[in-house]
Amino acid sequence: MTRKTNGDVDGGDQLYNQTVHTINIPDEMCDDGKVTDEVIAKAITYLHRDGVLILKNAINPSHLDDLEAILGPEAEEIARKETRNMDQAPPLVPDLTYKVRIERSELAAPPLTLYMKDIWANPIGVGIMRAMFALKATGRQPVHSDIDKPHPLWPFAYAFNIPLCDMSVENGSTELWVGSHRESNIDQHCAFTGGETGLTIKPDLLEARRRHSPPIQASTKKGSLIIRDIRLWHAGMPNRTDSPRIMLAFVYQPRWFGAPSKVILPLKAKPLVERWEAETGVEYNAIWVDGDVDHKKINSEEVDFSTRNKALLELEEMMHLPIH
Repeated sequence: MTRKTNGDVDGGDQLYNQTVHTINIPDEMCDDGKVTDEVIAKAITYLHRDGVLILKNAINPSHLDDLEAILGPEAEEIARKETRNMDQAPPLVPDLTYKVRIERSELAAPPLTLYMKDIWANPIGVGIMRAMFALKATGRQPVHSDIDKPHPLWPFAYAFNIPLCDMSVENGSTELWVGSHRESNIDQHCAFTGGETGLTIKPDLLEARRRHSPPIQASTKKGSLIIRDIRLWHAGMPNRTDSPRIMLAFVYQPRWFGAPSKVILPLKAKPLVERWEAETGVEYNAIWVDGDVDHKKINSEEVDFSTRNKALLELEEMMHLPIH
């Protein structure tokens, strides 16, 4: 396996996993809604190796402007609240959220569907739609993965992040532990009294990996799509600028995995969503609400990416680090 290096550290040891690979999506590929076999091959290869991938030019930046115009002021509202909630749903109205899907978008368009079908070869579902805010701050998240229950040692969920602005170290691009998903298992997580596990990774494992594969923060342009294996270790980082950094998040999983999380969508959008499902094979695991949906009251507290598939639950012993 070829791994990127960025020089030597004490003792002459090289550092590995220091690059997030970027694939540029040509304009004509976006406009045609078709993706080449070569792009699919590269995307799957890098996702399996690194656990994260950037698709540059995946979305027309102008299609994100309306969402940014609404969520930007809402970020200021969040900053004034004592709770400082940093996680809510995007606006759930067809003219805004769904515009991104319809016009030259990777959210559920054929290129994305091909990526996912070639990984899972099965109808796939959307189980979460969120907007995540990073306001000016100095604190950071603990390093974690997004699953706190026993889970398979192979890819079973991908997060798709869409930044509504350029992202960099200065405004809080996510800290990524590239390649950490390859060893991900529930035994790496900190445990509470009673045996329950949390999302946070054990400190000794972090320090051991830091010696050869320290974390990085990737810079991305508005209009990019970041695909991340949810097993990957990562952490939210402080935004040191005065402008809110907003990023949309969608999580895709194979239908047969049986994850319980659902997206909340307005009933008036159901005909449109059903048409997407027929066109792409991407299914929305939705709760339909008659009337308007207040996206500001929806957050990730009830999100659960674990399986309800009985066969997988019976194989839990295979979801731990093998003992040799």
